[in-house]
Amino acid sequence: MKSSVKWALLLMPALALAMPAFADTHDPRLADTDEPGSVIVYPKFINMPAVSVDGALLPRTEIELGSVCPAGVICSEGQKVKVRLHWVCPGDQSVATKFVCKETDFDVFVPVNGKVAFSADGSPLNSASPRVPAPQCKNGYLIGWAIDMQDRPIKFDGLIGDAVLRGPELGSGPSAGLSTQVAAYTAITIQADPGLANNALIAADIDPATGSADLRFDGTPGHYQAVTGKLYGDVKYDRTTAGGGPSPVNALSTTSLVMLTLDVRSNRPNNPVFVPLQFYNETNFLTSSSWEFLCWTQVQLSKINTNLTQVFQGSRKGVVIAGPAEKDQFIGINDPPYSSNDPHVTLLGLVQTYEGTAANNFMERSYIFSMYNDSKPVRTRFVPFPF
Repeated sequence: MKSSVKWALLLMPALALAMPAFADTHDPRLADTDEPGSVIVYPKFINMPAVSVDGALLPRTEIELGSVCPAGVICSEGQKVKVRLHWVCPGDQSVATKFVCKETDFDVFVPVNGKVAFSADGSPLNSASPRVPAPQCKNGYLIGWAIDMQDRPIKFDGLIGDAVLRGPELGSGPSAGLSTQVAAYTAITIQADPGLANNALIAADIDPATGSADLRFDGTPGHYQAVTGKLYGDVKYDRTTAGGGPSPVNALSTTSLVMLTLDVRSNRPNNPVFVPLQFYNETNFLTSSSWEFLCWTQVQLSKINTNLTQVFQGSRKGVVIAGPAEKDQFIGINDPPYSSNDPHVTLLGLVQTYEGTAANNFMERSYIFSMYNDSKPVRTRFVPFPF
């Protein structure tokens, strides 16, 4: 026993020196989405009229954008940060619409250690809400970044936020005429180059395809940190009719994947994003598939593949692996990738499950899961229009 203890004590210094090498695997170019950022992304909004909830009209989407003082910075009392925001719409994949992802931009001022809240339908929540234009689509995503008084992107790693999403008014049952579904998620934050000083300008770069200024997410000096192109998530497989499959056989639900890319040329043609998908059930049974979209998508599992149901999978829940995502050239669209020899693009997303009755299209209840990533940075170019 004494000999074993002696050897253990002798090994402890060596283990202590070796452990950091195993633990420190985070790529320094990657954003930390658990910390405030200079950029903030809301993966989903609903641009539809307010609904009746417990006797009050409430918005289908409530965006909350907050600001805190960045770490190591002293902020003055009453200080505000200016944020440029863009509603980004998915493109319609037809030649008639030219594969354009429409966007609408606007600015808000956010007090440090305060917040602003607004809806996605263009209607003010109350007298404290900023004036915000409605997006040009029903669904899509919202991206914002800190800017100076000349509207130039700056480093201000203090943006935080979340969103509340509400379902439609039900058409039947005891709650007919009311909205009972509500879900929420935390926005995704992206930091600026850690070597930049607070309020320093982000390096100005030009998109080679359009000649417009762009935002670079690549983790290099003067730019924003990078994000990834592969996601992992928990899913609940679709069950739209009672009977058969795993218990409980009468608990009806559907699940959708919400996916977006930051590799967008706003108000211009974009190539489709192709995403390989692997679904596993509770016993590691594989069902592979894929999906493609322009800028943003929300798609129900059984619309991706008719086998993604509880009855076929033999289990209620499973895992999805999405990506690596890539863009491929299509019908001469001028939308080149960041790197000429690398077609991979960023992929961000959520998993949203709806529960209820078929009569109400399963819209009585809902919940949202964030997704994990593979920690491999993908170099990204987001091109606003106009800048």
